[in-house]
Amino acid sequence: MGIFDQAVEEARRGRKFLVVSHVSPEGDAIGSLLGMALALKGMGKDVTAYLEDPVPDIFSFLPGVDTIVHGLDGAGPFDATFAVDCGQKERLGRGFLGLKEPGRIINIDHHATNDCFGDVNVIVPDASAAGELVYDFCKAASVDVTRAMAINLYVAILTDTGSFRYSSATADAFIKAGELVKLGAEPWEISRRVYENHPVRRYKLLGMVLSTLELTDLGNSARIATLTVTLDMFRKAGAEKDIADGFVNYARGIEGVEVGMLFRETGPKEYKVSLRSKGDVDVAEVSKVFGGGGHRNAAGFTLKGTIEEVKAKIMEAIREKVFAAHKV
Repeated sequence: MGIFDQAVEEARRGRKFLVVSHVSPEGDAIGSLLGMALALKGMGKDVTAYLEDPVPDIFSFLPGVDTIVHGLDGAGPFDATFAVDCGQKERLGRGFLGLKEPGRIINIDHHATNDCFGDVNVIVPDASAAGELVYDFCKAASVDVTRAMAINLYVAILTDTGSFRYSSATADAFIKAGELVKLGAEPWEISRRVYENHPVRRYKLLGMVLSTLELTDLGNSARIATLTVTLDMFRKAGAEKDIADGFVNYARGIEGVEVGMLFRETGPKEYKVSLRSKGDVDVAEVSKVFGGGGHRNAAGFTLKGTIEEVKAKIMEAIREKVFAAHKV
């Protein structure tokens, strides 16, 4: 029995479907959402694609992006809901949580911290991206992958592997990306749109954020780097919240730094914390302590308190993980 058998059965049995992904969507969430929606449409189904939050401008070129809805008032009932790239049901957003008849939930994800909230759960932590799993679903369901689907799924894999730089860039990820290129995804055109198409306000904001850089030496050649972005910085730069996506990698990219952190102010005494590590520090375990989730080298959560209180709590947890990794 294949891991997608139940998911394929649900797709074949139903007529009306909802496809959802997490709040604050990035490349994998959007690409896998659209890829799955197009796959179900290819099976002759009635499909609604939903995201709680707006799609960042850099992904506005994705085929089908104009079909995504951001409200579910009056929607349904659905025979089933496909949730992609989301580890916890709560992260699908208030609109989805308020839906009365979502049908059976098919949870397709690659986060090791996924809490298996679906009626059917296909969780593959070794997969590079949820987009890779949607590709596998298409193969299992004998759905032809169109050029539009290929572009979306390639973007999902490209962005979640950091342009194939991260440890998640497995041989399977390269093989499937290659297949998607054969099906019409154009690497240069996609990379140009995703990585070389940022508005000026992103760089204005980045300048302010980099000025907050703090380095903490833990001994044994291990360091932690932190960056902070405040609501006032967003206002001064005239930037929206998704503009800061990826800033945390500037902290991780510093020589000798094992864990990079970005603290993004989201409200009064509330911060979204992004963690990135290299080496042996498992930031997903740290994130779970604070009610979040993610991957071994990339995770996040939201925490309430002043910036000083939030930093102190997290630094203590990170310090323990770094010391354990180094057996100090």
